[in-house]
Amino acid sequence: MSRKLPRLAIRFAASSTISFLILVSNARARDDSPEGRARELARRVAAESTRARVGCVNWNNHEAVSEARSQQMRNAFIEELQGKQTDAVVEASATNCGVSVYLERTPTQLVLTARTENGEKQSWLIAIPRAGMAVENDGASMPRLEKELLWQQSERILDAILVRGENGAADRLVILSKDALEVLEKRNGAWKLALTKPLGDAATSQRMPHGGLTYSSEQPEKLKIIVGGKTCQTTLAESVALNCVQGSDAPRTEMLLASNCDSRVWWLRSDGGDMTAPDHLELAATASPQAPVAGLPVPGPVLSISSGEALRADSAVVLNLATGNYEVYRISLACGF
Repeated sequence: MSRKLPRLAIRFAASSTISFLILVSNARARDDSPEGRARELARRVAAESTRARVGCVNWNNHEAVSEARSQQMRNAFIEELQGKQTDAVVEASATNCGVSVYLERTPTQLVLTARTENGEKQSWLIAIPRAGMAVENDGASMPRLEKELLWQQSERILDAILVRGENGAADRLVILSKDALEVLEKRNGAWKLALTKPLGDAATSQRMPHGGLTYSSEQPEKLKIIVGGKTCQTTLAESVALNCVQGSDAPRTEMLLASNCDSRVWWLRSDGGDMTAPDHLELAATASPQAPVAGLPVPGPVLSISSGEALRADSAVVLNLATGNYEVYRISLACGF
């Protein structure tokens, strides 16, 4: 028995060496460039969906890469999938496309998603680490999210908006709680209570209440409130009472945010995680479920996102899990990483 052990050890070592050499060879053979990974995605689609070989490819670059690189990846994908079909076929009407490809960028990855549109719908995904990609000089600066703490208190805040003062007027911070609407004004660098409006019949006694504020700079004194199953209209003037009717809009989970760097408009949302864990604010080029292009950690779950500055900045209400306080942040965009 002891004489056989060396032979088995030699066979095992030889087998392991051969397996290792095969893996190394395969790793060297794989093209990890964005164009190579696009070809890899096309091969996966072709292997699992024969219908994908027919018709055009609907290519969607959601500002993930430059247009030049997007075109190179698109050409590589189409060439691999459709066997170098003519441009006339590739450029067919999008309504006849058998495959749609989406390019999205997260803070760490470039994500390629392919979906078949004809017959049985299927999806394939490939993620490329951005750290290994060559830097593009396409002139486009990706924004980053920044936050500024405006207010904090122990009483629950359902929603809040910051209204910038015009023509020398003071900035106002409007806070919605479960039983009142409060308006704070910025005086000598500090927030002072200027107005309180009880919600009356619209007040909610729910254990986990939700509410929302809608404000338009085109009607700077008017305010829409959603709380306790009712929709109310009021103004920021003290003399005007709330006018409420039964019924409320669907909860708002995303808010538009305009970039000061260029003309682009983004979607701001939370990652929708566990209410007992810190959250992240996410910036995406389109509404959910598109992948985010930037993120910003906050010290607890995001309870609401609203805007009172004509999309130049948004307001987010966060429950700070460390302190138990409800905090209001001003969320804005800055240029570049």
